[in-house]
Amino acid sequence: MREKETTKSGQVAKAMAAINSDDVLTQNEGVEAAIGIGAAAVPELLRVLERGGMQRMQAMYALAEIGDARATAVFRAGLSDADESVRAYAARGLAAIGDPQAQAAAIATLNDAPDELHLDSTPSVATLGAMGLKVVPAVLELLMSKDEMTRLHAQRVLEKIMAARHGATAGKGFPSAAEGKAMRSEWSANGNYDYSAPAHTRGASVEKWRQWLTQVKK
Repeated sequence: MREKETTKSGQVAKAMAAINSDDVLTQNEGVEAAIGIGAAAVPELLRVLERGGMQRMQAMYALAEIGDARATAVFRAGLSDADESVRAYAARGLAAIGDPQAQAAAIATLNDAPDELHLDSTPSVATLGAMGLKVVPAVLELLMSKDEMTRLHAQRVLEKIMAARHGATAGKGFPSAAEGKAMRSEWSANGNYDYSAPAHTRGASVEKWRQWLTQVKK
């Protein structure tokens, strides 16, 4: 047992050394190692956050992926961080531990830290998309936002929720062509929402989604 603990301690130390490197690729390797280690890496990741510096984002991401309740306080504090990536991963962390503030946190950080190559994708788009039907009422409100990027991100959230309801999984897509067709048909039946459409067109679609939500099996 002591030998295993010593080995684990060494793995944690190696991962932290990588995260504290000035090289981003080395940091990423350290993050992946820490996530693989899991709960045993949490205390040291919390220390990285306490020290501050550019590694805070990396540490917050790792903690969010591990999803350990010992990080609850830093997840909540991270929501007001100046770094938008820290904020977004803090919201993801709250979702990972089932915190009651998770939905509100993800909505508040919906537009934070968009993917540089895919601006319609943010950490909180993925976080909300994984929450299922319970977040749809809040998402429908966002579909009518005056801000175009908010509408786009909210649309992506709703698309993810609907795709999951029809069996789609990350990296694999729909289990069959029929499921993909069914999802697209449902989207069309509910007004074929488009974030860039005129407000009256979007409003009509949102009303159809609200009606759909009262009838669908949760």
